[in-house]
Amino acid sequence: MPALHVDRLSRRFGRFRAVDDVSFEVTRGSVHGLLGPNGSGKTTTLACALGLLRPHAGRASVLGEPAHRLHRTRGRVGVVFDTPILVRGLRVRSQVAYAARLYGHRGGRSVDEALELVGLADLARRPVTALSLGQQKRLALASALAGDPELLVLDEPLSGLDPLGVRGLLACVRELAARGLTIVLSSHRLHEIEPVLTHATILIGGRVARSGSLSELVGDPSRQALVGDDPARAQVLIESLGGRVTALDGRAEALLVEPGPRGVSALNRALVEAGIEVRELRPAGAGLPALFESLLDERAQGALPFTLS
Repeated sequence: MPALHVDRLSRRFGRFRAVDDVSFEVTRGSVHGLLGPNGSGKTTTLACALGLLRPHAGRASVLGEPAHRLHRTRGRVGVVFDTPILVRGLRVRSQVAYAARLYGHRGGRSVDEALELVGLADLARRPVTALSLGQQKRLALASALAGDPELLVLDEPLSGLDPLGVRGLLACVRELAARGLTIVLSSHRLHEIEPVLTHATILIGGRVARSGSLSELVGDPSRQALVGDDPARAQVLIESLGGRVTALDGRAEALLVEPGPRGVSALNRALVEAGIEVRELRPAGAGLPALFESLLDERAQGALPFTLS
């Protein structure tokens, strides 16, 4: 049973279709990125999927329960939206304790353990209004973690953070993932968020452009771009050596190649020895940013629809 299941979800605001027929699943124990540019429908999708906003079509379930039955998952889900919600007049520890009671957390991880986990134990007595933005983000995370939820949802967690803040928050996500927590991260900052993800769903214009495990989406990070004089024969040779040709990059007239166990040098040598001229063999820049750029190109060419009705 997935931690989060979204099935053909749609939501309009007037004539604008913010979310259009969105479907994806979040596997338990995964770190799943809900990715896309600002305005692509990420926050609306999460609000509908978590039962905080009623969709106009489709359905969702959270930890096996219908999303609109929030009382059934109270205390089992931790959510942190873009802007941290702080109670003026409280100190750090009191803020987390108050949030834990409000969210229905009972037992599990203690307030002090949550503060230790996000690196705020030394600031437990500091007023919440005296925290930096990065510290406020970590405080919101600690509030969501108190009580040891099964599912953690972070909406734009890197928003407004400097490089040091980004590093600290992502380190915390890695630690939580290593402990087996299921995490959903919404973000438009693909390059920074990619290293912590195991799965991703990319939204463009309120619709799913791609969804799957990271290996399915971007392939082997060692993928190479091969430009040679005989692509068909090169493909046969590459596959005979245990490699794989994943696509043809039409703009660069290059084969996109996963070299396989023998590596790039052995592949290059085998091609040359077979009499195939290798004009270029270079890293293909595989990754979510490159995939995202190609999806934007598809949309510009009309392959991905817009969402105004």
